[in-house]
Amino acid sequence: MSPQATPKLDPDSLLAARAARLAARGGAAARAEAGEEVLVCDCAGERYGLPVAGVAEVLPARPCTPIPGAPAALVGIAALSGGVVSVLDLAAALGRPSPGERPGTGHFVALRGGAAPVVLRVDRVLGLARATGADAASGYVPADGREDFVLVDLARLLRRFRP
Repeated sequence: MSPQATPKLDPDSLLAARAARLAARGGAAARAEAGEEVLVCDCAGERYGLPVAGVAEVLPARPCTPIPGAPAALVGIAALSGGVVSVLDLAAALGRPSPGERPGTGHFVALRGGAAPVVLRVDRVLGLARATGADAASGYVPADGREDFVLVDLARLLRRFRP
């Protein structure tokens, strides 16, 4: 039996083949590197990032009707778009001190999904930023040269409040 000949490897063809394999990955690495767009909000003096994919709309806060015996983070219910929604104070839901309801101030951030509609009450919506996965691993994400913010996992946050 004769030993099998090893084909001669051309560096240019190796690089071309590698480039083709990387391009075929569907751009997942590029999407991860580009990051996730987040809505940056201020709550009790701290900044939080909410994934834009989980946000339906942002509106001015409105009065809420309290629910007796509800958890402290559940501010109450409010009328929104012809329906009734549960209103959670984002700071309180994260275990942070909440300044409480101040009529005429703040925003509601309506969330997507779930059988029971939920809005988060925040002091102020600051704008949009991009958070990369590598930065999010630390829990704090630089926002394009601005101050840092905490990236919120909406599914995990709402698990305690949704049936």
